[in-house]
Amino acid sequence: MTQVNCAGAPAPTVNSTLKRKAAEVNATARGRGSMMRILALAGGGYLGLYTATVLAELEKRVGEPLGRRFDLIAGTSVGAIAALALAFEVPMLRVVRLFQGRGSEVFSPRARPRRAVTRLLDLSRSVLGPKYTGTALREVLMRDLGRRTLGEAMHNVVIPAVDVTHSQTKVFKTPHTEQSTGDEDLAAVDVAMAACAAPAYFPSMRIGDTLYADGGLFATAPDQVALHEAEHFFGVPPERVTMLSVGTATERYQPDDSADEDDGAIGWLTDGRLILTLISVQQQHVEAMMEDRLGDRYLHLDAPWPRDAGLGIDVATEEAAATLMALGKATVAEADFVRLAQFM
Repeated sequence: MTQVNCAGAPAPTVNSTLKRKAAEVNATARGRGSMMRILALAGGGYLGLYTATVLAELEKRVGEPLGRRFDLIAGTSVGAIAALALAFEVPMLRVVRLFQGRGSEVFSPRARPRRAVTRLLDLSRSVLGPKYTGTALREVLMRDLGRRTLGEAMHNVVIPAVDVTHSQTKVFKTPHTEQSTGDEDLAAVDVAMAACAAPAYFPSMRIGDTLYADGGLFATAPDQVALHEAEHFFGVPPERVTMLSVGTATERYQPDDSADEDDGAIGWLTDGRLILTLISVQQQHVEAMMEDRLGDRYLHLDAPWPRDAGLGIDVATEEAAATLMALGKATVAEADFVRLAQFM
């Protein structure tokens, strides 16, 4: 996996404060008998309300900003928004309320289309350009992140994205080790916009001379990206890593309509079937890999896909919000909190 800095921009010199912070974190992670705790947050558009609800419930239980419980937080797409909120200690309940209150402005207040004509009309909205402008999303992000940079984050993050200009993977990072530098002067809002720039849904994000798109193109579940960071940049072996992973309620996803061997573009794109399939199967694959590598030091929280509930990655109706929040609260209520506490 290639990890590059912004094209044409040399890595800025890390100031003494950032160097000291990196050294302290690295020393903690390598300390005698210590475990490096990682939180990985998957992508999924408005389905991220499920993720935010899970995090808000966990934060309520621990009684302090949840970001303080982890050495590294990874987030893809909407998971990047949650990861950055945690990194700047924005209360997770506030993030949940932003989904509720502004979700229909960022995405769509329309229910998922059911009839053939309305499905075709919905698909046509992204034929000649992005379905949404991203303006409302930037406004929402600016409220809590403002003009703060990755270097100002209180907790360490890694954010997968895609460098569209050069067709390369990109992982935005806080300067948590001396080898994880180069992005510290980037605005957190710009990084979040880049991470959420799902093709055909939001415009690609230009940072400097480079265009970026949603990291879900290669890492919908950022668990492996986070483990790579721990091993190769923090120098922490897998046996000293614990990882809590949170999905977007796409476990065992199945489309409402049965798949057909002759399905074409309309069949695959209707109801977001292609993207939801990619999200679900990527999560399944990554979960299996992490279980093999970390064993019982890996815990994945997710909810079974509620078929026929009318959910979608850009469906932001009141009914969708109620369903996702109920699923998130149920996930935490039903979890083994004794075991869960070992990951936080």
